[in-house]
Amino acid sequence: MDLALRPMSTSQVLDRTFSLYRQNFVLFAGIAAFPPAVLMIGQLLLLLVTRPFDQANPASPDPARFGAVMGGMIAGGGILWALYLAGYAFATGATVYAVSRVHLGYPTTIGESYRLIKSYFWRILGIVFLVALSLGIVIFIAALFFIVPMAIGIAGGRSGFGAGVGLVGALLGFLVMSAGVVFVIYASTKFSLSVPACVLENQGVIDSMKRSWSLTEGTVLRLILVIILAAVIAWIVSMVLSIPYFVGVGLMVTRKNPSGLLPFVAWQYVAQFLASCLAGPIGTIAPALIYYDQRVRKEAFDLQLMMQAIGQAPPQAASVASPGSIG
Repeated sequence: MDLALRPMSTSQVLDRTFSLYRQNFVLFAGIAAFPPAVLMIGQLLLLLVTRPFDQANPASPDPARFGAVMGGMIAGGGILWALYLAGYAFATGATVYAVSRVHLGYPTTIGESYRLIKSYFWRILGIVFLVALSLGIVIFIAALFFIVPMAIGIAGGRSGFGAGVGLVGALLGFLVMSAGVVFVIYASTKFSLSVPACVLENQGVIDSMKRSWSLTEGTVLRLILVIILAAVIAWIVSMVLSIPYFVGVGLMVTRKNPSGLLPFVAWQYVAQFLASCLAGPIGTIAPALIYYDQRVRKEAFDLQLMMQAIGQAPPQAASVASPGSIG
């Protein structure tokens, strides 16, 4: 409770993040399990239905069957991606609520966190979709500056002019694409407090994004550090859990037996699920704590206002307060 009302350094934010996660592991891992569970179940069902490795003659597969398998996987993948995006939005909002409770010294449950966030679902989904779409468009445009000159160079064949134009254009395109990637990292960081602003201040989609852009002023590098740390942890956990998959792929390639890949690919889906459950909460807990920290720094956000933001009584009545609700 002492850290809830005073500015925290980056090390204190990270320490608080891991402390809350360790003390409430089942809560946060349970909330985070929903979207990767939907994805894993869908991937396993898709794998069992399409059975892409069961080719009678891998050297010359049946074109009709191959087309049907590819079509089914593409269609199924699109549906799974939409479901995962919805689940991710739901889980992110629930995690923000749970952080707001435990950070201020109050208990909560997985069910309560999801139940009390339902009224915010469409707004959170709108934020996630709008941010992803905007940043995706930036990456797409930046990539075109690299791909188009490369295509010109290839089309020019052995022509010195065409090859020269392609090379110069590709170098310039690479610089533009690199700048686009930097901008995407910066912008995603600036929007990273949108969901806490939506949930804890009852803001709309655009207002939450504007609020996040304002609140993150002066703390972008800290948020980038947190995002990179969460990504590195997730990657390490994923790589460790994926060892059986890599071993299996090596064995199947050596034996030239693609049909034997099925159980190893299935395990890879399970490994991705476990990695998301274990490492995913870190990337949501830390920004939620930074949201509170920024409000303390910028707005002298006192405890009374913090309690009101999540429907709680002030600290002197905390011992007899009933669980609060959002909205």
